[in-house]
Amino acid sequence: MITHIRMKNFKSWEDSGEVKLAPLTGFFGTNSSGKSSLLQMLLLLKQTIGTDEILFFGDDNSLINLGDFREVIHGHKSESPLGLELAGEFKHTHFPQEERVNSFAFESMIRAERQKSIVDRLSYGYRSRRKPEIIYDQGSVFFPSSYKEERNQRKIELNTCYGKTACGPASSKSIEVLNKYASTFEDLFSQVYYLGPTRVPPQRYYHWEGDFPETPGQWGGQTIDALLSARIDQRMTPYKGANVSIESRISAWLQKMELAYTFEFARTGPRDDKNYEFRIQRSPKSIKVTLADIGYGVSQFLPILVMSYYVPIGSTLILEEPGTHLHPGAQAAIADLLIEVITERNLQVLIESHSEHLLNRLQRRVAEEEIAADQTALYFCRNEEGVSKIDKLEMDEFGNIGNWPPNFFGDEIGDLFAMTEAQRERQKRAEE
Repeated sequence: MITHIRMKNFKSWEDSGEVKLAPLTGFFGTNSSGKSSLLQMLLLLKQTIGTDEILFFGDDNSLINLGDFREVIHGHKSESPLGLELAGEFKHTHFPQEERVNSFAFESMIRAERQKSIVDRLSYGYRSRRKPEIIYDQGSVFFPSSYKEERNQRKIELNTCYGKTACGPASSKSIEVLNKYASTFEDLFSQVYYLGPTRVPPQRYYHWEGDFPETPGQWGGQTIDALLSARIDQRMTPYKGANVSIESRISAWLQKMELAYTFEFARTGPRDDKNYEFRIQRSPKSIKVTLADIGYGVSQFLPILVMSYYVPIGSTLILEEPGTHLHPGAQAAIADLLIEVITERNLQVLIESHSEHLLNRLQRRVAEEEIAADQTALYFCRNEEGVSKIDKLEMDEFGNIGNWPPNFFGDEIGDLFAMTEAQRERQKRAEE
């Protein structure tokens, strides 16, 4: 689980300050307020893993494409350093028990030099101690407290912003510690999954070669593949003290959200063609139709459902605008879905949303003690003259938010009052 993030000089953020994350974290705000950038920082770090670049800003096939250092740096001031920081709590690593890192803090400062990104400073440490164990500073590696300082050794160079593939004549101890943290960093991000705001359109037929995708894909393009593979693999998920099939929970949620009564797969053509129809039955008495012949909302929401149950237990899930193309009731039910997978599957979910209905349902569930207020972290982002600012929304144990920005979701009472006045004026004119 990622427990906090911070960014300096990242896009519209001059300094976000420490943004604490919870099992369920929501970012709200006006358009172009910087809320997407908070999530993009994590995607940037995730897609950098496995490359030979300090930061991999992306291409058409990556999670995000941010261009280059100049496009990312605040105000396009290439001389400014880029600061990325996060902390995580982690339980699963390939290290022996005595060498495992269960919590850590990471901070990296990167600058551009001759169109090349360079790590100026990198530090790792135990989150609970609030101080670094090891520091890389302009080519030197040293241990502030536990070990002898090594600043006098010849400079070494890092090939990633997080310390992987450290090379040079530094002592084996410094390389060992850096690689330990870097590997833990990679393990943490291997459990981060992303679903973008616009999912792929529904198809009439789906071709499945029998593969088992890691996820439904960042745009939901492998949703049907994931469902089919989960059926063949008999994947189960915990629910109310028992293990049930993933497919049964997805079907139950489609019913609850009044999007579909049931669904099925049907082969089309010869068996060797490996083509399938995904058929939806809207109500108990309605006919079964393909996904392409039903409302757009089902195809846009199905990837969220499948992603929520298909990713491994304990994962971090990033969702942008999960309520897209859904009616208000279904948007509200998303909060219930997220509460379930956080509780039953130990997921961490980070969402960006404009949905008042989702937020209202979450507040209600806090009041009903379905989820504790401290299991959530809600933020409002705004942009002031090109600089993003963030405020933590204070929600009490009864679900009340005391500092919600006025009229963010519109002035409902004001609109009703204005409509009533307009109706009276028209009625008055009609009677004259």
